[in-house]
Amino acid sequence: MTRRIFAYLILLGAMCSCSRSVKFDIEGRLIDNAASVVYLVVENTDVDTLASAAVNRDNTFHLQGEVAEPTTAFLCDDNGNALAMLLTESKRVHLRHTGDEGYVVEGGPINDKYNFILRRLSDVAREVQNLNPASESVEEEYESLIIKYNDILSTAITDNLDNIIGVELFLSQEARGMSAGDMRVRLAQFSPEMRDLMAMRHFEQYIDIYEQTEVGKPFIDCRMRTMSGPKSLSEICGKGKWVLLEFWATWCEPCCQDIPLMRELYSKYAVQGFEICGVSLDKDVERWQAFVTQNEMLWTNAIDLPMDNAPSIAEKYGLQSIPSNFLISPEGNIVARDIYGEDLKHELEHIFEH
Repeated sequence: MTRRIFAYLILLGAMCSCSRSVKFDIEGRLIDNAASVVYLVVENTDVDTLASAAVNRDNTFHLQGEVAEPTTAFLCDDNGNALAMLLTESKRVHLRHTGDEGYVVEGGPINDKYNFILRRLSDVAREVQNLNPASESVEEEYESLIIKYNDILSTAITDNLDNIIGVELFLSQEARGMSAGDMRVRLAQFSPEMRDLMAMRHFEQYIDIYEQTEVGKPFIDCRMRTMSGPKSLSEICGKGKWVLLEFWATWCEPCCQDIPLMRELYSKYAVQGFEICGVSLDKDVERWQAFVTQNEMLWTNAIDLPMDNAPSIAEKYGLQSIPSNFLISPEGNIVARDIYGEDLKHELEHIFEH
């Protein structure tokens, strides 16, 4: 969930028919006097707080309210912590503490079914993590587990094309590995009611943007506010260098974990024609500048703040989450996207050492 910084989950307001509204009823108990208020929140909406409730002296709370349509929401506390994710449903659900893993919302048929699917997926992901890299069959085992994971995911979505479970799994997981054409095919399989959810409407618009940044397409030029002043992306891309266009932010933990590798790769390949263009989604310019300097990020760095009333760089590239990146050829074409860690390292080794 840490990589899921942007979400297209918008409430449909007064235009929704009453038949799609969901009356939610959530109760639970926090541990260790963790908070005094809990909130039910939907990301990136005009009215993002659906309800709030005081935490009682015995650490219990009870949240009730109504949302215009089925959606994904988060239980948060007044310390700014997200306690758990849930799918809104018209059944009473409970927040339960699970120990080291935090909290889970359960008790309603929708959330119980969704949790069961997540557990199956997590079991496979754990098997992947436990693979022995020294084993001669590790690549075959890895491929087999990835196929198993994708089969579970695909089947779960196909079985839930008429409810919010399928929508959430599609938007948060399956769509990320699809081409624009495959996204449209899957989108068309959902029931008319699910396709009419605001989240799905926004995703349909996103597909048109995504299609312009698929592998094989030319990079999209943008004006940027860099550390050294205004600059166009076309001053960097399509000029005979391999360019990694990297979207990140100082507050994104996975992004920051990638920085040491970025320094290593830039130091190794910059003289051979490799450039990194980091685009930060920070809003605090001074924090961003200090962070870049302190972490010795010597490549081109820009911050994605409005310029000339033009769409942001993130909007032009159809970002849903960060980190996100695009590897651009010397001719200016996108040759890979969302390539990280060892995969990125091996790709650059192939480009520059062979």
